[in-house]
Amino acid sequence: MKSLVLAAALGALALGFPGTAAAATSFEVCTPAGCAVQSVRGTVDRGEVAVTVTDRSPVSALTARFAVSPQGVVTQVIVDDGVKRAVFRLPVGANQLIVTACGSGGCTSKSVPL
Repeated sequence: MKSLVLAAALGALALGFPGTAAAATSFEVCTPAGCAVQSVRGTVDRGEVAVTVTDRSPVSALTARFAVSPQGVVTQVIVDDGVKRAVFRLPVGANQLIVTACGSGGCTSKSVPL
């Protein structure tokens, strides 16, 4: 009986049912100025995105954009000399998050599969 219960628990874990331990996806996107100067770091976990946007550039602000595909929802965070944290929920059916960091020297983007 113990092995049946263990098999059921492992099956639920493998299928990713709510309440099971699913790994969060981490990402980092930096402007051409470098990660020490302007960075966007975050995690996606169970439909929630938590980000830290850091700007240490004396020249320009950092604009971080988070575009959700296929819905086209865009969230934007702007930081000028400092750190901002934000948390937002992903819409149902989202399958990709495109993170863009724009600041000193231009923009850099990264696609995060969901």
